[in-house]
Amino acid sequence: MLKNFAILFLRNFRRQTLFSSINLLGLTVSMVSTLLIYLYVSHEFSYDKFHEHADRIYRVNQTFIWGEGDNNQFGSTGPGVALALKEELPEVELVSSIHTPGHILISYTNERGDILSFEEERVLAVDSNFFKMFTFPLIHGQPASVVRQANTMVMTEQTARRYFGDSNPVGKLVRVTIGKEEQTYEVTGVTENTPQNSYIEYDALLSMTSFPQVKRMYWSWVWTQLETYVRLAENNNLRTTEEKLRDIPRKHAEVTMQRVMNTSYDEYIKSGKKWELFLQPLTSIHLPDNVVYNRLQDPGNIVIVYSLVGAAIFIVLLSCINFINLSTAQFTRKIKEASIRKILGIGRLELIMHYFLEALTFCLLAFLLAVAATQLVLPAFSTMSGIDFHLNWLEKLLLIPSIVGFLLLISLIAGIYPALFLSAFRPAEALKGKVRSSREGRPLRNGLVIFQFSISFILIICTMIVFEQLNYIAEKDLGFNKENLLVINRVESLRNGESLANEAATMPGVTGASWCSSLPPTIWGGDKFTAEGTNNKTFSLNYTTADESYIPTLGIQLKIGRNFSKDNPADMKGVILNEKTVERLGWKLDESSLGKKIELPGSDLHFEVIGIMADFNYWSLVTPIEPMAVFHMRSEQVNGVGDRQFIAVRIRAQDSNAWKITLASLETLWKKHAPGIAFQYAFVDQAFAETFRTQEQFSIALTVMAGLAILIAGLGLLAMIVYTLEHRTKEIGIRKVSGASVWNILTMISASYTRLIVIAFFIGAPAAWWMMQQWLQGFAHRVTPSIWLMAVVGIATLLGAMAITGYHSVKAALTNPVDVLKDE
Repeated sequence: MLKNFAILFLRNFRRQTLFSSINLLGLTVSMVSTLLIYLYVSHEFSYDKFHEHADRIYRVNQTFIWGEGDNNQFGSTGPGVALALKEELPEVELVSSIHTPGHILISYTNERGDILSFEEERVLAVDSNFFKMFTFPLIHGQPASVVRQANTMVMTEQTARRYFGDSNPVGKLVRVTIGKEEQTYEVTGVTENTPQNSYIEYDALLSMTSFPQVKRMYWSWVWTQLETYVRLAENNNLRTTEEKLRDIPRKHAEVTMQRVMNTSYDEYIKSGKKWELFLQPLTSIHLPDNVVYNRLQDPGNIVIVYSLVGAAIFIVLLSCINFINLSTAQFTRKIKEASIRKILGIGRLELIMHYFLEALTFCLLAFLLAVAATQLVLPAFSTMSGIDFHLNWLEKLLLIPSIVGFLLLISLIAGIYPALFLSAFRPAEALKGKVRSSREGRPLRNGLVIFQFSISFILIICTMIVFEQLNYIAEKDLGFNKENLLVINRVESLRNGESLANEAATMPGVTGASWCSSLPPTIWGGDKFTAEGTNNKTFSLNYTTADESYIPTLGIQLKIGRNFSKDNPADMKGVILNEKTVERLGWKLDESSLGKKIELPGSDLHFEVIGIMADFNYWSLVTPIEPMAVFHMRSEQVNGVGDRQFIAVRIRAQDSNAWKITLASLETLWKKHAPGIAFQYAFVDQAFAETFRTQEQFSIALTVMAGLAILIAGLGLLAMIVYTLEHRTKEIGIRKVSGASVWNILTMISASYTRLIVIAFFIGAPAAWWMMQQWLQGFAHRVTPSIWLMAVVGIATLLGAMAITGYHSVKAALTNPVDVLKDE
């Protein structure tokens, strides 16, 4: 039986090569896209599930107190939060905190006297509960003690190999430079490299006890430099715990509020502000349901993940629709074949099983081709996504039942209607020609064509709007000039960063240089301040510290007042505010605001407003512009920015050779000021581009999906047109003999399919517009989807379809009618 089926399948494939090839190609393309999206989506949803107690671990978030009216959560808390949780929640069986000290320099002198020195970017400070909370296996060292003592550290296997080769590094000493401070640390352990699906990523872990500032700030709820995690007891009622969380800020944040903000908790709440705690499951940090500002790394986007899943489903449906359309369109040939088989005694159930097996065979062949094609494109897909994907079936044995189910489902979707359709007739009537051939199933085929092109329009329009939004962001005026702005790192390791900035400003190709503590898009300094004329009400203010060259080097517009001046020592107690701060304080945006003062609550630290600068985007364009200030770099009264320092260097537009000369000059200057420390630099425009890496990957994926959708829909349309023309050749010949022109025949054939595509456009375009409106809500700065853009997409698609239709219609119309009608 199987042999006969195989012979019949091959004969039919050869007899209808075009249609069979289109079916096979469509199914193969859809399966390739499904496999790739499966790899990506399964990776995204696997984040942090490898931890032993992942289902009971939660990160403690709080209200984002650094943005007025911003109801999003913040993944960072002060040290006081962990103490309060231990005291108030008996169901918390473990608490662990993570601090982010920033980049550090690690140096090691080996046995030969060679100094190995590397800048380590992914460095965390952790407490002694870290390895009890999280499952990061240790290769060397004891989990209970590796980060218990001050000046101890743990490295990943990859990091340790850079310094120590294949030898065991436990007990060896290295020099660690944090800011201007250099200390000796002992390596007490080595862990396996962090998995790709881990929110917590590190190259080295330092003991929390090495940072006395964390202990000094034990009381604070506003020194939000920690991520706090809790592990709840088994069978704990999460809702009850969340209810208890509501009362903790009122009881424990009061001390901080009185000490820092000069206000009580009740007064703070009455002013319309919030201060709440939340529990976020560890496994949802990477794909949160709502926006959460994270300190360790940017999260993924669950909307994008669901969109890709939806796109994959639609791509599969499109290929199934082609199968259904082409099977029902070939009614005349198949119905005669089925009639003869019925007369020979084959029942309807056996016919249904035959057509289902035919669909399953196509799916199996397509799957084998898809696996081979996926292996070929996987390297490019890994590069595009930034994730190292592998399609290893030995590791995915549990996936085999799902694959079998998937193939059976596709076969059922693609083959069930043709099977029922082609078996539900009387063979006698079919052989007498009483069963209408070309009209059977036409409403269904038309509906499926509309569905195909509706999905294609949705994907294409969504892709165009995503590109429009990303292009808008790339070209949007940020309020400062991000182009040709180079940032030199590790300036805190120098004795005199100001001297380096002054000399850098004189280098060839350099038009300005500034010594500062942070630059966009990573300005994270912030504190609570009070302002003159606001009845001692506190407000959140983000800030950086910088010298008098900062504003002109970045190209920020100074609206009112003046910049810092080297000739005025009093400017060390001055401050320059942005427009949003003045607006938030209720001051007038004119010179009447100059001379007013802001101060840190509970202290005698006053800062006089000497200038007001234009608003500029100092974070990602996803977030709105918040109040922001620039304090003088030499102001010892402002802290909380951190120990890092930078030199911002503005380089004039020049050719590549001039760029090389400029960079070489800066490197020579760096070696003069920092011998033995590597010259490291970055560009601000690249840093901004990195904030939209996920969105750009989404746009690329959408482009691929849209291309596949229009390919499958176009192939289906081509096959339908070719088959229609085959069945209407005699009609076309008679019309030509009757005097019809090529244009008459072209419009006759094209009209029906053109109408279907127009209907599909008016279904797909509104759906795409609504979906993109939801996606655009995640941006503080966004475009308004253009109706003209949708119209262009519709017209272009229609013209493409008409070109396909027109070519074959004209070819049929030019055929000599004698050749078509000579057998009549």
